[in-house]
Amino acid sequence: MIGDVKTLFDLTGKVALVTGGGQGLGEAIAQGFAQFGAAISVVDINQETAHSVADGIQAAGGQAIAIECDVSKEDQAKAAVAKTLQEFGKIDILSAVAGVADRNPAEEMSVAQWDRVIAINLRGIWLFDQEVGKHMIERGQGGSIINMASVVGQVGIKTGNANYAASKSGIIGLTRTLAVEWARFNIRVNAIAPIQFKTPLVVNLITRKPETLDYFLAHIPLGRLGEVREMVGPAVFLASEASSMVTGTVLDVDGGHLAT
Repeated sequence: MIGDVKTLFDLTGKVALVTGGGQGLGEAIAQGFAQFGAAISVVDINQETAHSVADGIQAAGGQAIAIECDVSKEDQAKAAVAKTLQEFGKIDILSAVAGVADRNPAEEMSVAQWDRVIAINLRGIWLFDQEVGKHMIERGQGGSIINMASVVGQVGIKTGNANYAASKSGIIGLTRTLAVEWARFNIRVNAIAPIQFKTPLVVNLITRKPETLDYFLAHIPLGRLGEVREMVGPAVFLASEASSMVTGTVLDVDGGHLAT
């Protein structure tokens, strides 16, 4: 008998820290985790949006706090983890979502553009993975870490994303390495690799360069951009006992892009 599987996705009693939780995919994941019962630490560089998401979770009957943080800064990352632990006493789930894009053709990309994207997208995830991972190891109860990668970290595209692609490829390598290193602590480390979703970053790009939408859609067999709510299911799956035997994997949420 497989027992009662109806509770596999239940996050009641869990604490989740979500970076980039003030908007876009991070906001949807934070709200989704809360609806499945988790207490949420909403970490974002924008204090106003972080508080808005946390307030919304609380208004719906959940538990949440908001923390302003530049994820690329080591002292701020450590402070965000410490504040979460002070408030909730533990962290069971980390969803490291915060990221930026700064596009330019590779031959014109500045070192400043390169460094900024690598610092936020890759170092920012590493800082939180390491700090939360140390807590999980010390606590001895395991945990789930979910890093936000991208299909751009696995295939080449033409939209001036050398820095972004390098950061996302790095996230995938980091995820697989941590999964192997920390398996003995029952810490599962996975990544989600989405195609373009209707986030503020993507919407702003399409607004500035409408032709970009045609390029995106031509490479998505389902023929549309992702809706942010469609990230909740994959994230809850990886956060919950439903994926208890899953670690070191990249879950592609790409509308069929990598199948072409």
